Amino acid sequence: MMKKLLALTLALIVTAALFAGCGSEDSSSAAESKADASSADESVGESTADSAADSAPESTAAPESTADSTSDFLDSRAEWEKQMVAPADAPFTPDHDNITENMLRRSLHSTGNAEYRLLAKLKEAQSPDAKKLTQIAFLGDSITAGSGATNSKYQYVKQFENWFKENVSVLCKVTNAGIGATDSYLGVHRVDKDVLSLEPDIIFIEFINDRDDEFYQTTMDSLIRKCLAAPGDPAVVLVEMSLKGGGNCQTAHSAAAATYGVPVLSYHDAITPEIDAGNFTFDDLSADGTHPNNVGHSWVAKIIENYCATLLKADSTPHIEPFDTSVESPTGDKYAGSHISDLSTGDVTVTDMGPWVEASTPYNFQDGWSTGTAGTITFEMEFKNLGLVYYKDIKGNPGIAKIAVDGKDCMEVDSNFKGGWGSYAANVEVYASDEVKKHTVTVTVPEGENTEFEVLAWLVS
Repeated sequence: MMKKLLALTLALIVTAALFAGCGSEDSSSAAESKADASSADESVGESTADSAADSAPESTAAPESTADSTSDFLDSRAEWEKQMVAPADAPFTPDHDNITENMLRRSLHSTGNAEYRLLAKLKEAQSPDAKKLTQIAFLGDSITAGSGATNSKYQYVKQFENWFKENVSVLCKVTNAGIGATDSYLGVHRVDKDVLSLEPDIIFIEFINDRDDEFYQTTMDSLIRKCLAAPGDPAVVLVEMSLKGGGNCQTAHSAAAATYGVPVLSYHDAITPEIDAGNFTFDDLSADGTHPNNVGHSWVAKIIENYCATLLKADSTPHIEPFDTSVESPTGDKYAGSHISDLSTGDVTVTDMGPWVEASTPYNFQDGWSTGTAGTITFEMEFKNLGLVYYKDIKGNPGIAKIAVDGKDCMEVDSNFKGGWGSYAANVEVYASDEVKKHTVTVTVPEGENTEFEVLAWLVS
């Protein structure tokens, strides 16, 4: 009975708050999305009002060390989130501030017992006695980088930063680690350098470029584990987007998140039932079928803000328990110890340069190797798994490179992207095994008309 009263009270409080309103500078190039449109029907079906209610957990209580009042609050909030999740009754024109209450409720795709980390970090930041700078990092692709917004002020990361400073604490630093056309496979390798080196308190992760499959469940699993185990016990939240037609990767991501109780916020779940009901179209929120426009970015920000604002209504600050590394990874934590290796890291030995030189083009991958002439470069590295980051080029004379490990051919990689939307840093897994060993890796560009190729970095685990 008490929980029902708490739920009713909370619903009234949050409803009033919602109706009162919600509170890198340049956009990156559009991403070459890998999300399978073929999974759209299944994903859209799972986002209906009924399934959204069914997917809400029975309990989001923090560990036993958390105060009882916090556990009661989180339970009550979860019950409130299950209510009233149907689409709007009539069509409406999307605007910055008119995301509906039901859309905000549906956006909470799932919660778990790691949610209390975010509550603790928010409470600590909001405390009148707080003197510590709250470090917040966003790791993602071109959407996180800001693509689709006409100005940096409309980017969802910037809007959330403004909200945080107005409603939580001005003592915060927000890092946007979004890179266009990247995925969580690259993300799990670059997170140490781009995010964890900052010792963040809160980490938001967004990758629409992933596919909804086992490979990306595996990469996301290792990425979440790495973040939760980082110094400072950061809070981790996944933000799931959507492509036109409903394509997304949140089934794979949510499976990884569920293992560790990491909350998942879903723009896809918020908007898809409204689109299916004919209340507005995806084109109202995106000019290219992938990147949200100014209104879409505002709605992503409001989804995150609403979640944080709701948590802040709890009475107490829970204690954060360190990540339990004995928790088994369903995917074997394949990318444990993953990192990027290039000229700057000192763990790659080039035994034969051939015609290659120490230079690479993209501003954020400046420590690679390149050639404009046919020939082979030979590396020595120690790894269990190996991936390649290479330059996908729309101009010049981009060619095909043959990759071999220990003299055995692994694959051919085509860097030609003529006619595409723009040049970018692409990546691919080259080799996977069960043990760490020293290997010899060769990259060969054969004779022919197209002989330009750039190895931007190696992805090592």
